[in-house]
Amino acid sequence: MAWWRRHRVQRDDNPGAPGGRLEYFCYISRGKVDQLYEQVDPEAEYEVTELRSTTTSTSGKVDTDWGVPQVITLFKAGGSYGRTGVIQREAKVKVSYLRKLERVMLALAAGSPIPDLAELQRAQATASGSGYFHFSGTFRVVSRVTPQTDSFVTVAADLGRGRRLLLDCSLRNFSEGPLPDGSFDINSANMRFFEEEIWLRMTTVFLLLDASSERVVGTPLFLKLALPAHDTMTAL
Repeated sequence: MAWWRRHRVQRDDNPGAPGGRLEYFCYISRGKVDQLYEQVDPEAEYEVTELRSTTTSTSGKVDTDWGVPQVITLFKAGGSYGRTGVIQREAKVKVSYLRKLERVMLALAAGSPIPDLAELQRAQATASGSGYFHFSGTFRVVSRVTPQTDSFVTVAADLGRGRRLLLDCSLRNFSEGPLPDGSFDINSANMRFFEEEIWLRMTTVFLLLDASSERVVGTPLFLKLALPAHDTMTAL
């Protein structure tokens, strides 16, 4: 508990939230978070004295891997599971999973910085089961969701040179659509996205499953949605 209070003070004393957009975690993989949370050392302390980016002495390139400071920044702005200011189903459960996700992310970053997918891109590398990567870009659903039969959806981002990032997502882990009976609600706020019509900007950390010259396949730990500040309707 002492660690959590100390960590909260470190975050809240340095706001610096980006303006001009709305952000929130629209997807958290509860199963993966539960599994990873069991491995987190409850006594671990992640002391951060300053938020900074590092450069390599040889090339002067900004280090794009995520360490603890970058993870803290991720949760400082838009740190909610679902939109704020609206009535949320499973509100207490969502708060619990957001806190678990934060602990898990800090543990991952403290153990070894989370690499940027761009590094894999630059090398045009192929891989299988090579840990977690982070990525920010625009995503689109690649197959229209049928709420009566579908339990998952695949979202895709264009990586250039004919390569795509494909992330498989369980519908029940989205923040707005799941209903108490297990079905998924397609409505005016999410229809355009889940029917393959629009691209939305998201940040993710995902577990790499496979990488080839044509595609990178993974399963996300989370998706964090960023919308223009005037967009108060879109809800995933």
